[in-house]
Amino acid sequence: MDCPECGTWNPDDKTQCWRCQKELPKPKPEKKKRVINPMTWIWVFAAIMTVFLIVQACLAFQQAS
Repeated sequence: MDCPECGTWNPDDKTQCWRCQKELPKPKPEKKKRVINPMTWIWVFAAIMTVFLIVQACLAFQQAS
């Protein structure tokens, strides 16, 4: 992190600038991106296909009656 006063780089774990001794702002934690497991996509696709096939079967049965 760069010091807002003098611009000197300081490690993120420091609370004061090593050069000018000014208080450093606390680093903001980075938001983690939510990663969806590839296996989840397979289950979602399988569920959609199952619903689609059930709807098609119901429509075919309804037309046959």
